[in-house]
Amino acid sequence: MRRKQRHLNQVKEDISIQVLREKIPEEWVVHSYGSDYGIDCVVELFDYVDENRDIAETLGENFFVQLKGSNRIEYTTRRAYGRGNIAKGDLVEDKTDYVDIPVAKFKLEMSEILTVQAMGVAIPVLLILVDTDLRKAYFICLNDYIDKVLIPEDPDYLNKASKVIYIPLSNEIVNTEDNLVPLRAYGKRSKMYGAFGTFNYQLREIWRIQGLSAAPHAVPHEQAVNMIKTFISVALRQDIWSSHDFWKPMAWSFSELNTLKEKIKNGVKPEDNSQFLQYCSGFIWHRLANLANMYEELVREWFMPTYLAQITSLPPNEEASSKAEEPNNSLKADAKPV
Repeated sequence: MRRKQRHLNQVKEDISIQVLREKIPEEWVVHSYGSDYGIDCVVELFDYVDENRDIAETLGENFFVQLKGSNRIEYTTRRAYGRGNIAKGDLVEDKTDYVDIPVAKFKLEMSEILTVQAMGVAIPVLLILVDTDLRKAYFICLNDYIDKVLIPEDPDYLNKASKVIYIPLSNEIVNTEDNLVPLRAYGKRSKMYGAFGTFNYQLREIWRIQGLSAAPHAVPHEQAVNMIKTFISVALRQDIWSSHDFWKPMAWSFSELNTLKEKIKNGVKPEDNSQFLQYCSGFIWHRLANLANMYEELVREWFMPTYLAQITSLPPNEEASSKAEEPNNSLKADAKPV
């Protein structure tokens, strides 16, 4: 009779967990799941709160992980073409404009893909692929990959048994603050979607007191100003303004809310009520509500193996970054990136 044995796959699983823990901050917690139903673990984000780094506090942020390990990863390149906005229509590619992206390939069963799809987009599920020989780890957000790559390129995907996932090698997990930016952003995603709903509600309520909605509700000047003050407090209370410092529209809106808060402290004259509300709805909250559109059309494509991702989520020069992220959507979402 033979003694108990370990299969190579079990060894790879253990190595994968070890590598993941090595690559993320020591204060982050990896909660492992028991039975494997498509999610292997959840990473909960913590930050140290004291100078001696003795105490770490949870951020209330996390992302789910499908963890895969292999010592036979196929490294290749994927040709990504310029294309129109796939959130608004079918895939239309410009075959004359392309970029070749170094990637790692990994095949996922369709059952795993459908599990992630059923979870929706507000709960990020990252496929983390570990090269068990090189002890390197690469990530891709499966929720975004499904919507931005898989479905546009293969509308008949439901009839397939599996799909190959292409992970950009630039998505390597490295424990430095700059390299952790994507993971921190994914951890904050559910908060972002909550804030988007709040901003949209606030904008529509301002429209109501302006008489611009289907159910207008005029209120006295003082009540209108108090409502705006409340909206500002609620908006600033959203725990979204950090970890997105690299996305300039977030910084702009945060600054504009604080500026408006200070202006209100100096007083708003009743005769300026109409102009005041127009400024709030037409500028401040228009830009806040537009964050959701930009998030869908730009942010969710970051770190994907696509043409647009290469010019918006890789380290660009400052001029290109500024042009790509103008708050009025100067990077037209329905136009091919240039």
